[in-house]
Amino acid sequence: MKRLTILAMIAALITTACRKDIHLNLQNASGLLVIEGNISDQSGPYLVQLSKTVTFYDVDTVVPVSGATVTIADDAGGYDSLRELTPGSYYTTTLSGAVGRTYHMHVHTEGKDYDASSTMQPPVAIDSIGINGSIFSGNPRGFIQFTDPAGIVNYYRTILYLHQYIDSTTTDFHHTRQHKIAVVNDRLNDGLIIQSTVRADYDIEKGDTLQVELDAIEKPVYDYWYTINNSTTSSQTAAPANPPSNISNGALGYFCAYSATYSKHVVYDGNIRFHRID
Repeated sequence: MKRLTILAMIAALITTACRKDIHLNLQNASGLLVIEGNISDQSGPYLVQLSKTVTFYDVDTVVPVSGATVTIADDAGGYDSLRELTPGSYYTTTLSGAVGRTYHMHVHTEGKDYDASSTMQPPVAIDSIGINGSIFSGNPRGFIQFTDPAGIVNYYRTILYLHQYIDSTTTDFHHTRQHKIAVVNDRLNDGLIIQSTVRADYDIEKGDTLQVELDAIEKPVYDYWYTINNSTTSSQTAAPANPPSNISNGALGYFCAYSATYSKHVVYDGNIRFHRID
């Protein structure tokens, strides 16, 4: 009896330690507000998108939220009331992004208020880009290499774009644009060279144009994309938790002020050789 009691206690501890919250009430998972706002040091206008979540069984994946009041103000007295040009898409009209400024976004919709702030970090130059593996092997990994500024904590979002060249039997040439996002920090690489890798979900072929973007971001935005990427690549069957948001009042999504640098190259042979075009 004593041995059985000990085994029961161990089993209970194991069950508690391995427990995960699994939310299966999918029918009631709709109606949550999602806000995605970005402002950068590049030329505007800048976009804030409002939508609502849908149930697991709904066909439409995006339900735009119209009629909201959306404003962005900075710490230098700048202020902009955004215009809704298409359902759920709100654009700035006068505001310009600048490094070092702190931006405050305010959203009023359906009788509720939502707020978020973000400070634009200094840009970091891209040293080089490339591909790990053969472009003919399928799902190659593109990488961005850059030197991290020493002495401060930095967070980065890297984006890989592919402008795909399609060899047509006609004289027409077509391009498709796809992108993948990854995030990285300098916790183990302060002041060193960092290489951020992004797996492409498509083949990269001769004639394609590869463009990379390096964004300097804050930790809340890093945490958001880190959770998103882990949720989409995880092999676990448990439903992932919602990614952390820096927006108040329970809204999902994020608001991000960031600086960006770019590099664009064309692939001109099967040995992953590039010709810079920018």
